[in-house]
Amino acid sequence: MFSIPIHLVENSARLTCGMAQFVGRLQGSTLEPSFVTVDVSEGRFRIVAGRRQMGSWPLDRITVERTSIYRFALKIDGDSFEFFPEDPSRFSDAVGVVIDLRETEGRFGLKARIERAANS
Repeated sequence: MFSIPIHLVENSARLTCGMAQFVGRLQGSTLEPSFVTVDVSEGRFRIVAGRRQMGSWPLDRITVERTSIYRFALKIDGDSFEFFPEDPSRFSDAVGVVIDLRETEGRFGLKARIERAANS
């Protein structure tokens, strides 16, 4: 597993460097839900669907915010997308949008903890 150091920006995470690959579903206002691979390496954030590269951006143009247990909001060069990674825990750890699971509320309090973290 690879880790991506991040720079925190107002309850979100901005990727700055590292290497990782994540498979999941990506959707946006102008993009139908698509099964994609998100590749973060060599200072770039790449989205690939099958054999087709959908785009490649410098890491400093990508902002990530966790909006639910399984969903992450991506801002890419001003455009907004939702990403549903197959492994949300690993993606969350990699981009630094981590929710403290050690609280006594148990797993049923996770939604409230995500909302508190997003609004703080």
